[in-house]
Amino acid sequence: MRQFRMFTPPAPYYRSRPVVNLIRPLMRTEMSKLTAQKPNAFIVPSSSDDRDMYAANAGEQIWDSLFREKKVHRTLRRAVFWTCITGNGFIKSWWDDNKPDYFSNIMGDICYENLTPFHLFVPDLKEVEIEDQPFIIHAANRDTEQLSMAYGKDIKGSKAKGDMLEESFIAVMGVEQTNHSKNESTLVLEMWVRPGQLKLLPQGGMFSVAGDQLLDFYEGWPYYHNQYPFAHLRHIETGKFYGDSTIVDLISLQREYNRTRGQIIESKNRMAKPQLAAEMGAVDPNKITSEPGQVILYRPGFNPPQPIPLQGLPSYVLEEQDRIRADMNEISGQHEVSRGQVPPGVTAATAISYLQEQDESKLSYTFDSLEEGVEKIAYQTLSYVKQYWDTPRKIKVTGEDGSFDVLAFEGSDLRDNTDIRVEAGSALPTSRAAKQSFIMDLMKLGFIDPNKGLEVMEIGGINKIYEQIQVDVRQAQRENLKMAQVTADLLEQSRQEQMSLYLQTPEAQQKMQQGLLMQGPEGDLLDLSAMTMNPGMGPQPVTFPLIVPVNTWDDHRTHIERHNNYRKSQAFENLSQEAKQLFEQHVQQHVQGIMVGAQGAMPFGPDMLEMANNPETVKQLEAQAKGEAPVGEEPAPPPEQG
Repeated sequence: MRQFRMFTPPAPYYRSRPVVNLIRPLMRTEMSKLTAQKPNAFIVPSSSDDRDMYAANAGEQIWDSLFREKKVHRTLRRAVFWTCITGNGFIKSWWDDNKPDYFSNIMGDICYENLTPFHLFVPDLKEVEIEDQPFIIHAANRDTEQLSMAYGKDIKGSKAKGDMLEESFIAVMGVEQTNHSKNESTLVLEMWVRPGQLKLLPQGGMFSVAGDQLLDFYEGWPYYHNQYPFAHLRHIETGKFYGDSTIVDLISLQREYNRTRGQIIESKNRMAKPQLAAEMGAVDPNKITSEPGQVILYRPGFNPPQPIPLQGLPSYVLEEQDRIRADMNEISGQHEVSRGQVPPGVTAATAISYLQEQDESKLSYTFDSLEEGVEKIAYQTLSYVKQYWDTPRKIKVTGEDGSFDVLAFEGSDLRDNTDIRVEAGSALPTSRAAKQSFIMDLMKLGFIDPNKGLEVMEIGGINKIYEQIQVDVRQAQRENLKMAQVTADLLEQSRQEQMSLYLQTPEAQQKMQQGLLMQGPEGDLLDLSAMTMNPGMGPQPVTFPLIVPVNTWDDHRTHIERHNNYRKSQAFENLSQEAKQLFEQHVQQHVQGIMVGAQGAMPFGPDMLEMANNPETVKQLEAQAKGEAPVGEEPAPPPEQG
């Protein structure tokens, strides 16, 4: 018996089937909004102790550094893609003992990976939270040869041809499926089990299976954070484990839009080339074409061909496309403001901002899920640091003020301060143009300094100008870092080196021959030359430049302001007494530099030093440096000697 298969017959050549994809720009807008801002994370210290405060600060620096170095934002961006398309995105974070940390040159590193919703399986689809699932299976295809080398086993069975997602995904992308990998791949199932779910693992654990072979087996939870190493990003709440996407509601509208568009195009084609009615045998139909100015010959005695009257499409058919687009915009929550257009009659900036917030309010659930996912990944990252960083590892630290440094941390430095939280609403997109306009208004009204305004403007191309303005600020920040690391041994070493260099100068050699140099009781050098001119004066100690010297080209007022700001911080309170004394001496020399400039660049002398040691003088000069007092006022004279 002959079997027939149902099939869709090909459409006639005159049938129009346009494909206008209106869903893709809507999804691109959603993904752009969700990835526009980096969520701000902060750590809540475990106590009010200073050491816990500094440990929390160290944890924030570690997370910021790893976020940049490990390209977490790139992984997050790919997870957001699947979140918008399918309603679900997953990010996996784990510790790999076999991956080297190239920056610290140590084996073992933290890894991040984006998982598609088609590679993660849960048993209870009614349970919303991933942490409440009894177990989770992560399925992935791995290269068979690499598996054999990694585990030292001959991997057999469960051979997979391509990826589980490959056929449908590549077909959707419009690319013919080919065998991209010449090597065989094996399906690997990685199962994470909660305690009390399997008799084999009463305390929970993890194991990996390839075919009928056991690759990994770990009894008990391997990580300190006691969580599944997966973060679930959900788009639209469904009351079940898997979320939903806006595309589900847009597909039917998209199909109707293309169908209506095709009907309009077909009607336009018929209007441009109308059908002809002719008596049978009057003309040869095969000779009638769409050539402009064509002469149609017909047989004598017959009526000439006449176009068949056509009726135009009703207006409601033409208006249907606008209705469909309006419905799609309403479902996706993207109106004129989201596309950079302002509704008619709306001109106030406050009204435009309100409309933008209303469009973004439909994504509030997605933003909350995104922030919760980042918070979970950040917490697990700090847990890996605490558990596996048993030796100091280097990280790159970049401050908000542009300062940079390379620091070394280990897991014990966190002191259980891993309670990292993401600031609510920090992932919401902000209008850069509105922020720049607001800052410009504040600068015009004089509420903020223009230099400070340029610092927060974030305008492309203005950074070079701002960097030229902030040269002294950057230098002062580097000096703060150097002076904060000074110890007593380092000061003594610097003093001995400078004393040795001074004794080799011709001036010191001459004074030694004249007996005008002697060594003090504390090992310092005493100069007796002042006693020859003024017998009442005692030996004067020979002063050497500070380990972080004050230069003649420094902007003293800027340096004093930056150094004093650092001295008001909590980090300064934890420095050694030698470092605090160095800061004081450094600032005093900047004050002397201001006094020298006020006196016409006169060299330092005894009177000038006495004025610099006067507390009232120093206070007045510091007020001038901060702009709290007129610069033209004369500093207070030194007190008279009684």
